[in-house]
Amino acid sequence: MHILKNYINYRFVFIFVLIFCSNCFFAQAPQIAGTQSDESTRAAAKIMVVPYNKQNEDIRTVLDDNPHIRTAVSKVKEAFDQRGWSTVDFVANLRAAQANAAFTSDRQSNFKSDLLTTSGADFYVQVDVQITTDESGTNTVLNLTAFETHTGASFSNKTGTSKFASNDYEKLITKAFERIQEEFLNTLMVKTDEIRDIGRACMVEFNLDENVGIDFDSPIASGEYLNELIEDWIAKNAYKGRANLSGILENKMLFDEVRIPLYDQETNKPYNLNRFASEVIKYLRSKGVQATRNIHGQKMYVTIK
Repeated sequence: MHILKNYINYRFVFIFVLIFCSNCFFAQAPQIAGTQSDESTRAAAKIMVVPYNKQNEDIRTVLDDNPHIRTAVSKVKEAFDQRGWSTVDFVANLRAAQANAAFTSDRQSNFKSDLLTTSGADFYVQVDVQITTDESGTNTVLNLTAFETHTGASFSNKTGTSKFASNDYEKLITKAFERIQEEFLNTLMVKTDEIRDIGRACMVEFNLDENVGIDFDSPIASGEYLNELIEDWIAKNAYKGRANLSGILENKMLFDEVRIPLYDQETNKPYNLNRFASEVIKYLRSKGVQATRNIHGQKMYVTIK
């Protein structure tokens, strides 16, 4: 009886260890410290003020061609700066882009999009000014619209007007802006608080190299399918679990929105998509999957080799 009791005890221990090891082997993706949700320090979202351009207008010359819009862009940016917001200078980024060979093609329709994407701005505020004059005076209409850079979602839209018997356009634009400034900035503040709360929106795309010997339905050494491995890691490490898998094709797996924190949750240093990419590549390599990455603004492309 004593021998039988010991046998049962040993057998129970063996089964327990076997289950424990099995759970470790097929463990879920680990959560990296940088994206853990217990946020302790928050950073201000970055904003860039840009001029509105019509479909046939080149964003590269619109400020030179329209001094009224140039004045309005300056006034709006100044208001953000005075409130202590983190702003990205449009003119400086425009000049840098023009000097970059990657922007020198005639892709006018993509130039503005590329400029915004590479600026690092979480939001951009589009400024438009319309000035008309008649016998009763000069009428100024100022339109402001704020968008989230990655998703293109409109977060705040206000129109201010002023009409005076004056040709001092700077004062007219200032008066129009003063009438909507507080409401516009306060509305946008709510939205930037939301980014601090749920993270910055990014797009993450996994691609298969043309010479790779596996696909997204291939099992890897741990027994998981490649697509499951990726999906579990993204779900675990997207900030507060906010990620959306929009589709899996034969050679592509796309997350159209993945949230990452503005600050590293462990070190309180600024967190960016490059850090996120490094972690996913380390994880894939730990599973025997080789990968490289490219980052374009808030878009991350991982190529599985």
